[in-house]
Amino acid sequence: MSDQELKRAGGGGTSHLWFVALGLLLGIVLGILLGIFVYPSAQPPSSSAPDILTPEEAGEKAIVFIRSYAVPSGVEVTLVNITEMETGTLYKGVVNLSFAGETETRDFYITGEGKLLFLSGIELSKFTIGNFLVSGNPVCTEDGKVIVYFFGNDNCGFCKWEHPLIVNLTSKFDGYISFHDNMNNGDRDSEIFATYSPDGSIPTIVLGCTYYRVGAGVTIGADQEEKVLTALICALTQKKPEEVCSNPEIVALITQIE
Repeated sequence: MSDQELKRAGGGGTSHLWFVALGLLLGIVLGILLGIFVYPSAQPPSSSAPDILTPEEAGEKAIVFIRSYAVPSGVEVTLVNITEMETGTLYKGVVNLSFAGETETRDFYITGEGKLLFLSGIELSKFTIGNFLVSGNPVCTEDGKVIVYFFGNDNCGFCKWEHPLIVNLTSKFDGYISFHDNMNNGDRDSEIFATYSPDGSIPTIVLGCTYYRVGAGVTIGADQEEKVLTALICALTQKKPEEVCSNPEIVALITQIE
C-alpha cells in the first residue's frame, strides 16, 4: 500500500486533539528503547557513572517514547525545544501534539540518564473504545432512526477492508438506524464529511454524529472492530435490537464507552 494511500486511510487516527489522562509518568526508563534494558538480577550493579545524554539525544529518546507509549496512533509528536536545568542532570522539553490541524503543547522532563516524567498528564478524555472520538454533539436522526455515515472509495485499501464489515453490521440494526453508505460517493453528505474529517481523510465513520473516527479498525482485527461498532451503535439506539445488544461481550463494551 502506498504512502499516499496510508495517509488517506488515516490508519485508525482521529480529527480533533484531545488526550486521555495518564496522570504522572514517573521514572519510566527509556533503556528499553535504547536496547539496553536488563533485569536487576541479570548483572551486578556497576560502580561506574551512568552515561549522560546530550540534550539532543534526550530529546530524540523522549519523542520516541511519547510516540510509542504515551499517545494513540495518528498523533503527530514534534519536539519544540529542550533545555538543561540548573542541576545539569535534568532536561526540560516542550512537545507539540497534533491531530488534523489542532495542536496542544506539553512540557516534559527527562533526566540525563534517560528517565522520563510528565509534570502534567496528557488528557485524552474525548476518546472512547476503538479509538473513536466523542464529539459532544447531540445524536443525529432521520425519521427517528440514528444516522450512521461511512465515507470511502475503492482506491483506498483500508476503506475496502472496513466497508463490507460495516455494511454487514448495520444490516443487523434494521429499523433502528439509517445507514448512509457513501462508498464511492464523495458528493453525498459532504457537510458531514467536512465536519468530521476536515482534511478529507478516509475511511471516515460517523455514528449518530456522536462517535466518529478517521481510519479503519485494521489494528484490532475484524472481529473486535465489529464488536466495537456494535457496542457504539447499541449505545445510541437505547440497546435495540435486544438480540444484538444483549450479547455479553457487547454489554461489557458498552460499559466502557465514555
